Amino acid sequence: MRSGTRRGWGGILCWIGLLLVAAVRPAPAQEAPPDTTQDVVLIRQADRGTRQVEDGEPVRRLAGHVHLQQGETYLWADEARQYEQRGEIVFRGDVRIVERGDSLSADTVFYDSNTKVGRARGRVELTDGDVLVFAPSGLYFTREKRAQFEEGVTMVDSASTLRSRAGQYWSEEKRAVFYGDVRLDARASRLEADSVTYFRETEVADARGHVFIERFGDTDAGDQPDSSAVTLLFGERAYNDDPNGLSRMEVDALLIQLRADTAAADPSIDTLLIRADRLEASRRDSLRRLIAVGDVQIWQRGFAARADSVVYDRIERVTRDELGREQTERIEDVRLFRQPIGWFEQTQVSGDTLRVTRRGGRTDSLIVRGQAFVAQRDTLLDRIQQLQGRHLVGLFEQDSLRRLDVGPNAEAIYYLAEDDRPNGGVQLSGDRIVFRFEGGTLKRIRGLRGIEGTYYPEELLPASFQLSRYRWEPERRPADTSLLDREDVPGPLDAALERLQARGRPTSGEGASPAVSDPPG
Repeated sequence: MRSGTRRGWGGILCWIGLLLVAAVRPAPAQEAPPDTTQDVVLIRQADRGTRQVEDGEPVRRLAGHVHLQQGETYLWADEARQYEQRGEIVFRGDVRIVERGDSLSADTVFYDSNTKVGRARGRVELTDGDVLVFAPSGLYFTREKRAQFEEGVTMVDSASTLRSRAGQYWSEEKRAVFYGDVRLDARASRLEADSVTYFRETEVADARGHVFIERFGDTDAGDQPDSSAVTLLFGERAYNDDPNGLSRMEVDALLIQLRADTAAADPSIDTLLIRADRLEASRRDSLRRLIAVGDVQIWQRGFAARADSVVYDRIERVTRDELGREQTERIEDVRLFRQPIGWFEQTQVSGDTLRVTRRGGRTDSLIVRGQAFVAQRDTLLDRIQQLQGRHLVGLFEQDSLRRLDVGPNAEAIYYLAEDDRPNGGVQLSGDRIVFRFEGGTLKRIRGLRGIEGTYYPEELLPASFQLSRYRWEPERRPADTSLLDREDVPGPLDAALERLQARGRPTSGEGASPAVSDPPG
Protein backbone atom coordinates (compact mmCIF):
# COMPACT_ATOMS: atom_id res chain seq x y z
CA MET A 1 0.00 0.00 0.00
CA ARG A 2 1.12 3.55 -0.70
CA SER A 3 0.96 6.00 2.19
CA GLY A 4 1.49 9.19 0.10
CA THR A 5 -0.21 12.56 0.76
CA ARG A 6 -3.61 11.78 -0.70
CA ARG A 7 -6.69 11.95 1.50
CA GLY A 8 -7.44 8.30 0.73
CA TRP A 9 -10.71 6.44 0.82
CA GLY A 10 -11.93 8.47 3.80
CA GLY A 11 -11.70 11.66 1.76
CA ILE A 12 -13.79 10.10 -1.00
CA LEU A 13 -16.71 9.64 1.39
CA CYS A 14 -16.20 12.92 3.29
CA TRP A 15 -16.68 15.16 0.26
CA ILE A 16 -20.14 13.73 -0.48
CA GLY A 17 -21.58 15.88 2.31
CA LEU A 18 -20.76 19.03 0.34
CA LEU A 19 -23.47 18.08 -2.11
CA LEU A 20 -25.95 19.34 0.47
CA VAL A 21 -25.12 22.89 -0.57
CA ALA A 22 -24.81 22.24 -4.31
CA ALA A 23 -27.46 23.61 -6.66
CA VAL A 24 -29.22 20.95 -8.75
CA ARG A 25 -28.38 22.36 -12.13
CA PRO A 26 -25.92 21.40 -14.82
CA ALA A 27 -22.57 23.15 -15.13
CA PRO A 28 -22.75 26.18 -17.44
CA ALA A 29 -21.86 25.40 -21.04
CA GLN A 30 -19.10 27.91 -21.65
CA GLU A 31 -15.56 27.74 -22.84
CA ALA A 32 -14.05 29.14 -19.63
CA PRO A 33 -12.51 26.55 -17.30
CA PRO A 34 -14.96 25.26 -14.69
CA ASP A 35 -14.71 26.30 -11.07
CA THR A 36 -13.03 23.38 -9.36
CA THR A 37 -12.47 24.86 -5.89
CA GLN A 38 -12.50 22.48 -2.98
CA ASP A 39 -15.84 23.85 -1.63
CA VAL A 40 -18.02 23.58 -4.73
CA VAL A 41 -19.60 20.45 -6.18
CA LEU A 42 -20.21 20.77 -9.89
CA ILE A 43 -22.80 18.76 -11.77
CA ARG A 44 -20.85 17.89 -14.87
CA GLN A 45 -23.67 15.88 -16.41
CA ALA A 46 -27.18 14.57 -15.65
CA ASP A 47 -30.04 13.68 -17.98
CA ARG A 48 -32.63 15.00 -15.55
CA GLY A 49 -32.70 17.18 -12.46
CA THR A 50 -35.78 17.71 -10.28
CA ARG A 51 -36.83 18.93 -6.87
CA GLN A 52 -39.94 17.29 -5.44
CA VAL A 53 -41.64 16.39 -2.18
CA GLU A 54 -41.72 12.75 -1.07
CA ASP A 55 -43.67 11.86 2.09
CA GLY A 56 -43.65 15.50 3.07
CA GLU A 57 -39.88 15.90 2.68
CA PRO A 58 -38.15 17.92 -0.04
CA VAL A 59 -35.98 15.71 -2.23
CA ARG A 60 -33.48 16.77 -4.86
CA ARG A 61 -32.92 14.20 -7.59
CA LEU A 62 -30.47 13.76 -10.43
CA ALA A 63 -30.99 10.86 -12.83
CA GLY A 64 -29.33 9.40 -15.91
CA HIS A 65 -25.57 9.51 -16.49
CA VAL A 66 -24.93 11.52 -13.32
CA HIS A 67 -21.40 12.95 -13.23
CA LEU A 68 -20.26 15.22 -10.39
CA GLN A 69 -16.96 16.94 -9.62
CA GLN A 70 -15.53 18.56 -6.52
CA GLY A 71 -11.91 19.63 -6.84
CA GLU A 72 -9.96 16.57 -7.91
CA THR A 73 -12.74 14.19 -6.90
CA TYR A 74 -15.21 12.79 -9.46
CA LEU A 75 -18.38 10.75 -9.07
CA TRP A 76 -20.47 8.78 -11.56
CA ALA A 77 -23.82 7.11 -10.84
CA ASP A 78 -27.16 6.31 -12.46
CA GLU A 79 -29.05 8.33 -9.85
CA ALA A 80 -28.45 10.74 -6.95
CA ARG A 81 -31.01 11.74 -4.29
CA GLN A 82 -30.62 14.36 -1.56
CA TYR A 83 -33.09 14.22 1.36
CA GLU A 84 -32.87 17.77 2.65
CA GLN A 85 -34.54 17.35 6.07
CA ARG A 86 -32.80 14.11 6.98
CA GLY A 87 -29.48 15.33 5.67
CA GLU A 88 -28.96 12.16 3.65
CA ILE A 89 -27.64 11.55 0.15
CA VAL A 90 -28.07 8.33 -1.83
CA PHE A 91 -26.23 7.35 -5.00
CA ARG A 92 -27.48 4.29 -6.88
CA GLY A 93 -26.45 2.28 -9.90
CA ASP A 94 -22.81 1.67 -10.85
CA VAL A 95 -21.52 4.24 -8.39
CA ARG A 96 -17.89 5.15 -8.92
CA ILE A 97 -15.91 7.76 -7.01
CA VAL A 98 -12.35 8.71 -7.97
CA GLU A 99 -10.05 10.98 -5.99
CA ARG A 100 -6.60 11.32 -7.55
CA GLY A 101 -5.29 7.73 -7.50
CA ASP A 102 -7.93 6.39 -5.08
CA SER A 103 -11.29 5.05 -6.17
CA LEU A 104 -14.44 3.45 -4.75
CA SER A 105 -17.15 1.63 -6.67
CA ALA A 106 -20.39 0.05 -5.40
CA ASP A 107 -24.01 -0.54 -6.35
CA THR A 108 -25.21 2.01 -3.77
CA VAL A 109 -23.56 4.67 -1.61
CA PHE A 110 -25.34 6.42 1.30
CA TYR A 111 -24.13 9.43 3.26
CA ASP A 112 -25.64 10.83 6.49
CA SER A 113 -24.47 14.39 7.11
CA ASN A 114 -25.72 14.31 10.71
CA THR A 115 -23.66 11.31 11.84
CA LYS A 116 -20.98 11.88 9.21
CA VAL A 117 -21.19 8.20 8.29
CA GLY A 118 -20.96 6.90 4.73
CA ARG A 119 -22.16 3.44 3.72
CA ALA A 120 -21.49 1.52 0.52
CA ARG A 121 -23.36 -1.66 -0.43
CA GLY A 122 -23.17 -4.18 -3.23
CA ARG A 123 -19.95 -5.18 -4.96
CA VAL A 124 -17.87 -2.68 -2.98
CA GLU A 125 -14.38 -2.20 -4.38
CA LEU A 126 -11.73 0.25 -3.20
CA THR A 127 -8.24 0.80 -4.56
CA ASP A 128 -5.36 3.21 -4.07
CA GLY A 129 -3.53 1.99 -7.16
CA ASP A 130 -1.47 -0.54 -5.25
CA VAL A 131 -4.07 -2.38 -3.15
CA LEU A 132 -7.56 -3.62 -4.01
CA VAL A 133 -10.21 -4.13 -1.32
CA PHE A 134 -13.39 -6.12 -2.07
CA ALA A 135 -16.38 -6.39 0.26
CA PRO A 136 -20.18 -6.83 0.12
CA SER A 137 -20.54 -3.61 2.11
CA GLY A 138 -18.54 -0.99 3.97
CA LEU A 139 -18.97 1.90 6.41
CA TYR A 140 -16.90 5.04 6.79
CA PHE A 141 -16.98 7.12 9.99
CA THR A 142 -15.81 10.58 8.99
CA ARG A 143 -15.15 11.90 12.49
CA GLU A 144 -12.97 8.91 13.38
CA LYS A 145 -11.59 8.57 9.84
CA ARG A 146 -12.33 4.87 10.14
CA ALA A 147 -13.55 2.40 7.50
CA GLN A 148 -15.39 -0.72 8.64
CA PHE A 149 -16.28 -3.95 6.83
CA GLU A 150 -18.62 -6.32 8.68
CA GLU A 151 -19.73 -8.74 5.97
CA GLY A 152 -16.38 -10.08 4.88
CA VAL A 153 -13.42 -8.36 3.24
CA THR A 154 -10.66 -9.30 0.80
CA MET A 155 -7.51 -7.24 0.29
CA VAL A 156 -5.21 -7.92 -2.68
CA ASP A 157 -1.89 -6.39 -3.65
CA SER A 158 0.92 -7.47 -5.95
CA ALA A 159 2.45 -9.81 -3.35
CA SER A 160 -0.40 -11.15 -1.20
CA THR A 161 -4.11 -11.72 -0.63
CA LEU A 162 -5.80 -11.26 2.74
CA ARG A 163 -9.29 -12.51 3.61
CA SER A 164 -11.31 -12.16 6.81
CA ARG A 165 -14.89 -12.06 8.04
CA ALA A 166 -14.54 -8.40 9.08
CA GLY A 167 -12.05 -5.56 9.18
CA GLN A 168 -11.42 -1.91 10.03
CA TYR A 169 -9.01 0.74 8.76
CA TRP A 170 -8.00 4.01 10.47
CA SER A 171 -6.80 6.34 7.72
CA GLU A 172 -4.91 8.83 9.94
CA GLU A 173 -3.05 6.10 11.83
CA LYS A 174 -2.72 4.01 8.68
CA ARG A 175 -3.67 1.05 10.84
CA ALA A 176 -5.74 -1.93 9.66
CA VAL A 177 -7.37 -4.59 11.85
CA PHE A 178 -8.81 -7.78 10.36
CA TYR A 179 -10.66 -10.30 12.50
CA GLY A 180 -12.54 -13.54 12.13
CA ASP A 181 -10.84 -16.42 10.26
CA VAL A 182 -8.07 -14.19 8.93
CA ARG A 183 -5.94 -15.73 6.19
CA LEU A 184 -3.03 -14.06 4.41
CA ASP A 185 -1.55 -15.79 1.36
CA ALA A 186 1.76 -14.53 -0.04
CA ARG A 187 4.13 -15.89 -2.64
CA ALA A 188 6.37 -17.67 -0.13
CA SER A 189 4.21 -17.85 3.00
CA ARG A 190 0.73 -17.89 4.48
CA LEU A 191 -0.71 -16.87 7.83
CA GLU A 192 -3.91 -17.80 9.65
CA ALA A 193 -5.17 -16.17 12.87
CA ASP A 194 -8.24 -14.96 14.72
CA SER A 195 -7.15 -11.35 14.17
CA VAL A 196 -4.36 -9.39 12.47
CA THR A 197 -3.35 -5.76 13.04
CA TYR A 198 -1.20 -4.14 10.35
CA PHE A 199 0.54 -0.73 10.36
CA ARG A 200 1.07 0.48 6.78
CA GLU A 201 3.87 2.99 7.44
CA THR A 202 6.07 0.71 9.57
CA GLU A 203 4.97 -2.56 7.92
CA VAL A 204 4.57 -4.11 11.37
CA ALA A 205 1.95 -6.84 11.85
CA ASP A 206 0.51 -8.34 15.04
CA ALA A 207 -1.53 -11.57 14.79
CA ARG A 208 -3.48 -13.04 17.72
CA GLY A 209 -5.46 -16.17 18.45
CA HIS A 210 -4.71 -19.64 17.01
CA VAL A 211 -1.86 -18.26 14.91
CA PHE A 212 -0.40 -20.48 12.20
CA ILE A 213 2.36 -19.45 9.79
CA GLU A 214 3.75 -21.48 6.92
CA ARG A 215 6.87 -20.36 5.07
CA PHE A 216 8.33 -21.99 1.96
CA GLY A 217 12.11 -22.12 1.67
CA ASP A 218 14.64 -20.05 3.60
CA THR A 219 15.08 -17.15 1.20
CA ASP A 220 13.99 -13.56 1.61
CA ALA A 221 10.91 -12.28 -0.19
CA GLY A 222 12.85 -11.14 -3.24
CA ASP A 223 14.40 -14.53 -3.92
CA GLN A 224 12.92 -17.68 -5.40
CA PRO A 225 11.67 -19.87 -2.52
CA ASP A 226 13.40 -23.21 -2.03
CA SER A 227 10.70 -25.79 -2.69
CA SER A 228 12.57 -28.43 -0.67
CA ALA A 229 12.17 -26.60 2.66
CA VAL A 230 9.01 -25.75 4.63
CA THR A 231 8.72 -24.07 8.05
CA LEU A 232 5.54 -24.22 10.17
CA LEU A 233 4.94 -22.01 13.22
CA PHE A 234 2.14 -22.33 15.78
CA GLY A 235 1.24 -20.13 18.76
CA GLU A 236 -1.27 -17.70 20.21
CA ARG A 237 0.38 -14.42 19.22
CA ALA A 238 2.78 -13.46 16.45
CA TYR A 239 4.60 -10.18 15.83
CA ASN A 240 6.40 -9.38 12.59
CA ASP A 241 8.58 -6.37 11.76
CA ASP A 242 9.47 -7.10 8.16
CA PRO A 243 11.73 -4.10 7.39
CA ASN A 244 13.95 -4.94 10.37
CA GLY A 245 13.81 -8.69 9.80
CA LEU A 246 12.31 -9.47 13.22
CA SER A 247 9.47 -11.79 14.19
CA ARG A 248 8.15 -13.33 17.40
CA MET A 249 5.74 -16.14 18.32
CA GLU A 250 4.38 -16.39 21.86
CA VAL A 251 2.40 -18.74 24.14
CA ASP A 252 3.25 -22.43 23.67
CA ALA A 253 5.11 -21.66 20.45
CA LEU A 254 6.08 -24.54 18.16
CA LEU A 255 8.42 -24.49 15.16
CA ILE A 256 8.53 -27.34 12.65
CA GLN A 257 11.12 -27.16 9.90
CA LEU A 258 11.09 -29.78 7.15
CA ARG A 259 13.92 -30.02 4.67
CA ALA A 260 14.30 -32.62 1.92
CA ASP A 261 17.86 -33.93 2.02
CA THR A 262 18.29 -35.08 -1.57
CA ALA A 263 22.09 -35.15 -1.31
CA ALA A 264 22.10 -37.89 1.33
CA ALA A 265 22.85 -41.46 0.38
CA ASP A 266 19.52 -42.39 1.94
CA PRO A 267 17.30 -39.39 1.00
CA SER A 268 14.97 -38.34 3.80
CA ILE A 269 13.11 -35.43 5.37
CA ASP A 270 15.40 -33.65 7.84
CA THR A 271 13.13 -32.42 10.65
CA LEU A 272 13.74 -29.78 13.32
CA LEU A 273 11.23 -29.29 16.15
CA ILE A 274 11.48 -26.50 18.74
CA ARG A 275 8.80 -25.85 21.36
CA ALA A 276 9.00 -22.99 23.89
CA ASP A 277 7.04 -20.28 25.65
CA ARG A 278 8.40 -17.76 23.13
CA LEU A 279 10.28 -17.88 19.83
CA GLU A 280 12.05 -14.84 18.36
CA ALA A 281 13.55 -14.89 14.87
CA SER A 282 15.82 -12.41 13.10
CA ARG A 283 17.70 -12.36 9.82
CA ARG A 284 20.71 -10.37 8.68
CA ASP A 285 22.70 -11.10 5.56
CA SER A 286 23.46 -14.86 5.59
CA LEU A 287 22.67 -15.28 9.32
CA ARG A 288 19.33 -16.58 10.52
CA ARG A 289 18.90 -16.47 14.31
CA LEU A 290 16.18 -18.06 16.42
CA ILE A 291 15.96 -17.36 20.16
CA ALA A 292 13.75 -19.66 22.21
CA VAL A 293 12.82 -18.74 25.79
CA GLY A 294 10.96 -20.62 28.52
CA ASP A 295 10.91 -24.44 28.87
CA VAL A 296 12.64 -24.93 25.53
CA GLN A 297 12.52 -28.41 23.98
CA ILE A 298 14.39 -29.41 20.81
CA TRP A 299 14.21 -32.55 18.71
CA GLN A 300 16.29 -33.24 15.64
CA ARG A 301 17.81 -36.29 14.03
CA GLY A 302 20.53 -37.53 16.41
CA PHE A 303 19.96 -34.71 18.93
CA ALA A 304 17.41 -33.70 21.57
CA ALA A 305 17.68 -31.09 24.32
CA ARG A 306 16.00 -29.06 27.05
CA ALA A 307 16.97 -25.66 28.46
CA ASP A 308 15.50 -22.43 29.79
CA SER A 309 16.75 -20.52 26.75
CA VAL A 310 18.35 -21.37 23.42
CA VAL A 311 20.05 -19.36 20.66
CA TYR A 312 19.89 -21.18 17.32
CA ASP A 313 21.99 -19.66 14.51
CA ARG A 314 22.05 -20.89 10.93
CA ILE A 315 24.60 -19.66 8.41
CA GLU A 316 24.87 -20.64 4.76
CA ARG A 317 28.28 -20.24 3.16
CA VAL A 318 29.15 -20.67 -0.50
CA THR A 319 32.29 -22.79 -0.92
CA ARG A 320 33.99 -24.60 -3.79
CA ASP A 321 34.82 -28.27 -4.07
CA GLU A 322 38.02 -29.80 -5.48
CA LEU A 323 36.79 -29.18 -9.02
CA GLY A 324 36.02 -25.53 -8.35
CA ARG A 325 32.25 -26.00 -8.36
CA GLU A 326 30.20 -23.82 -6.04
CA GLN A 327 28.35 -25.52 -3.20
CA THR A 328 26.41 -24.24 -0.22
CA GLU A 329 27.51 -25.28 3.26
CA ARG A 330 24.81 -25.06 5.95
CA ILE A 331 26.14 -24.55 9.48
CA GLU A 332 23.88 -24.64 12.55
CA ASP A 333 25.15 -23.33 15.89
CA VAL A 334 22.95 -24.16 18.90
CA ARG A 335 23.70 -22.60 22.31
CA LEU A 336 21.73 -23.70 25.37
CA PHE A 337 21.61 -21.75 28.66
CA ARG A 338 20.33 -22.20 32.22
CA GLN A 339 20.19 -25.85 33.25
CA PRO A 340 20.66 -27.23 29.75
CA ILE A 341 20.64 -30.95 29.10
CA GLY A 342 21.14 -32.74 25.78
CA TRP A 343 20.94 -36.28 24.43
CA PHE A 344 23.04 -37.82 21.65
CA GLU A 345 22.09 -41.43 20.93
CA GLN A 346 22.61 -43.19 24.32
CA THR A 347 24.60 -40.28 25.78
CA GLN A 348 23.22 -37.55 28.06
CA VAL A 349 25.20 -34.30 28.55
CA SER A 350 24.64 -31.40 30.97
CA GLY A 351 26.51 -28.33 32.25
CA ASP A 352 26.25 -24.57 32.73
CA THR A 353 26.07 -23.96 28.97
CA LEU A 354 26.01 -26.32 25.96
CA ARG A 355 27.04 -25.48 22.42
CA VAL A 356 26.27 -27.86 19.57
CA THR A 357 27.53 -27.31 16.00
CA ARG A 358 25.88 -29.12 13.09
CA ARG A 359 27.08 -29.22 9.50
CA GLY A 360 24.95 -30.43 6.63
CA GLY A 361 22.17 -31.41 9.03
CA ARG A 362 24.43 -33.66 11.17
CA THR A 363 26.00 -33.08 14.59
CA ASP A 364 29.69 -32.13 14.25
CA SER A 365 30.89 -30.97 17.69
CA LEU A 366 29.82 -30.28 21.27
CA ILE A 367 31.27 -27.82 23.80
CA VAL A 368 30.18 -27.68 27.46
CA ARG A 369 31.32 -24.78 29.64
CA GLY A 370 31.14 -25.18 33.42
CA GLN A 371 29.99 -28.15 35.52
CA ALA A 372 30.22 -30.57 32.60
CA PHE A 373 28.69 -34.01 33.19
CA VAL A 374 28.20 -36.94 30.82
CA ALA A 375 26.16 -40.09 31.42
CA GLN A 376 25.87 -42.96 28.99
CA ARG A 377 23.82 -46.11 29.40
CA ASP A 378 25.78 -49.27 28.70
CA THR A 379 23.13 -51.37 26.98
CA LEU A 380 25.03 -54.62 27.61
CA LEU A 381 25.49 -54.10 31.36
CA ASP A 382 22.48 -51.81 31.88
CA ARG A 383 24.70 -49.46 33.88
CA ILE A 384 25.54 -45.76 33.55
CA GLN A 385 29.06 -44.76 32.51
CA GLN A 386 29.93 -41.32 33.94
CA LEU A 387 32.33 -38.49 33.15
CA GLN A 388 32.61 -35.00 34.65
CA GLY A 389 34.95 -32.00 34.76
CA ARG A 390 34.99 -28.24 34.41
CA HIS A 391 34.64 -28.19 30.62
CA LEU A 392 34.03 -30.69 27.81
CA VAL A 393 34.69 -30.95 24.08
CA GLY A 394 32.95 -33.63 22.02
CA LEU A 395 33.50 -34.67 18.39
CA PHE A 396 31.04 -36.51 16.16
CA GLU A 397 31.10 -38.27 12.83
CA GLN A 398 27.89 -38.84 10.83
CA ASP A 399 25.83 -37.95 13.93
CA SER A 400 27.66 -40.62 15.95
CA LEU A 401 29.73 -39.69 19.03
CA ARG A 402 33.47 -40.37 18.53
CA ARG A 403 35.33 -38.56 21.34
CA LEU A 404 34.70 -36.76 24.64
CA ASP A 405 37.55 -34.74 26.17
CA VAL A 406 36.93 -33.45 29.73
CA GLY A 407 39.10 -31.24 31.95
CA PRO A 408 40.42 -29.84 34.10
CA ASN A 409 39.40 -31.59 37.35
CA ALA A 410 38.22 -34.59 35.36
CA GLU A 411 36.57 -37.60 37.02
CA ALA A 412 35.11 -40.78 35.56
CA ILE A 413 33.29 -43.93 36.56
CA TYR A 414 33.18 -46.73 34.07
CA TYR A 415 32.06 -50.31 34.38
CA LEU A 416 33.90 -53.39 33.12
CA ALA A 417 32.63 -56.57 31.54
CA GLU A 418 34.08 -60.02 30.99
CA ASP A 419 32.36 -62.47 28.67
CA ASP A 420 29.44 -60.00 28.46
CA ARG A 421 28.98 -60.15 32.24
CA PRO A 422 29.58 -57.38 34.83
CA ASN A 423 33.12 -57.37 36.22
CA GLY A 424 33.31 -54.42 38.62
CA GLY A 425 34.08 -50.79 37.97
CA VAL A 426 36.80 -48.13 38.03
CA GLN A 427 36.74 -44.62 39.50
CA LEU A 428 39.32 -42.38 37.87
CA SER A 429 40.45 -38.77 38.35
CA GLY A 430 43.03 -36.55 36.70
CA ASP A 431 43.64 -33.25 35.00
CA ARG A 432 42.08 -34.54 31.78
CA ILE A 433 40.18 -37.68 30.74
CA VAL A 434 39.29 -38.72 27.18
CA PHE A 435 36.49 -41.16 26.26
CA ARG A 436 36.58 -42.70 22.77
CA PHE A 437 33.54 -44.31 21.17
CA GLU A 438 32.74 -46.63 18.30
CA GLY A 439 29.21 -46.81 17.03
CA GLY A 440 28.16 -44.66 19.98
CA THR A 441 29.55 -47.19 22.50
CA LEU A 442 32.44 -46.45 24.89
CA LYS A 443 35.51 -48.41 23.75
CA ARG A 444 38.58 -46.70 25.21
CA ILE A 445 39.49 -44.41 28.12
CA ARG A 446 42.63 -42.33 28.45
CA GLY A 447 43.78 -40.22 31.41
CA LEU A 448 46.32 -37.38 31.16
CA ARG A 449 48.37 -35.80 33.96
CA GLY A 450 47.90 -36.56 37.64
CA ILE A 451 45.90 -39.73 37.09
CA GLU A 452 44.59 -41.60 40.12
CA GLY A 453 42.19 -44.53 40.07
CA THR A 454 40.51 -47.25 42.09
CA TYR A 455 39.24 -50.59 40.85
CA TYR A 456 36.22 -52.15 42.61
CA PRO A 457 35.55 -55.83 42.05
CA GLU A 458 31.94 -56.69 41.28
CA GLU A 459 31.23 -57.88 44.81
CA LEU A 460 32.73 -54.71 46.34
CA LEU A 461 31.02 -52.08 44.20
CA PRO A 462 29.60 -49.26 46.37
CA ALA A 463 25.82 -49.29 46.65
CA SER A 464 25.71 -45.75 45.24
CA PHE A 465 28.54 -45.67 42.74
CA GLN A 466 28.05 -42.15 41.37
CA LEU A 467 29.99 -38.97 40.69
CA SER A 468 29.04 -35.78 42.54
CA ARG A 469 27.08 -34.29 39.59
CA TYR A 470 25.29 -37.50 38.70
CA ARG A 471 22.00 -37.11 36.86
CA TRP A 472 20.31 -39.60 34.56
CA GLU A 473 16.94 -38.41 33.27
CA PRO A 474 15.95 -40.25 30.08
CA GLU A 475 12.28 -39.58 30.86
CA ARG A 476 12.88 -35.84 30.21
CA ARG A 477 14.23 -36.45 26.72
CA PRO A 478 11.99 -34.66 24.17
CA ALA A 479 10.41 -36.93 21.57
CA ASP A 480 8.98 -35.82 18.24
CA THR A 481 5.63 -37.44 19.05
CA SER A 482 5.25 -35.47 22.31
CA LEU A 483 6.28 -32.14 20.76
CA LEU A 484 3.76 -32.62 17.94
CA ASP A 485 0.96 -33.65 20.30
CA ARG A 486 -1.40 -30.68 19.81
CA GLU A 487 -4.69 -30.33 17.96
CA ASP A 488 -3.60 -27.67 15.47
CA VAL A 489 -0.62 -29.59 14.06
CA PRO A 490 -1.81 -32.68 12.10
CA GLY A 491 -3.64 -30.94 9.23
CA PRO A 492 -0.94 -28.37 8.31
CA LEU A 493 1.86 -30.88 8.86
CA ASP A 494 0.29 -33.51 6.61
CA ALA A 495 -0.38 -30.88 3.93
CA ALA A 496 3.24 -29.67 4.06
CA LEU A 497 4.56 -33.21 3.70
CA GLU A 498 2.23 -33.84 0.77
CA ARG A 499 3.51 -30.69 -0.92
CA LEU A 500 7.10 -31.86 -0.56
CA GLN A 501 6.12 -35.17 -2.09
CA ALA A 502 4.19 -33.48 -4.92
CA ARG A 503 7.26 -31.43 -5.81
CA GLY A 504 9.17 -34.63 -6.39
CA ARG A 505 11.03 -34.54 -3.10
CA PRO A 506 11.72 -37.81 -1.27
CA THR A 507 10.16 -38.82 2.04
CA SER A 508 11.71 -40.79 4.87
CA GLY A 509 9.44 -43.80 4.57
CA GLU A 510 6.15 -45.13 3.34
CA GLY A 511 3.01 -45.22 5.42
CA ALA A 512 4.42 -43.19 8.35
CA SER A 513 4.97 -39.46 8.72
CA PRO A 514 8.66 -38.61 8.11
CA ALA A 515 8.51 -36.09 10.95
CA VAL A 516 7.42 -38.47 13.69
CA SER A 517 9.93 -41.30 13.73
CA ASP A 518 11.06 -42.69 17.06
CA PRO A 519 14.00 -40.81 18.63
CA PRO A 520 17.22 -42.76 19.03
CA GLY A 521 17.80 -44.54 22.31
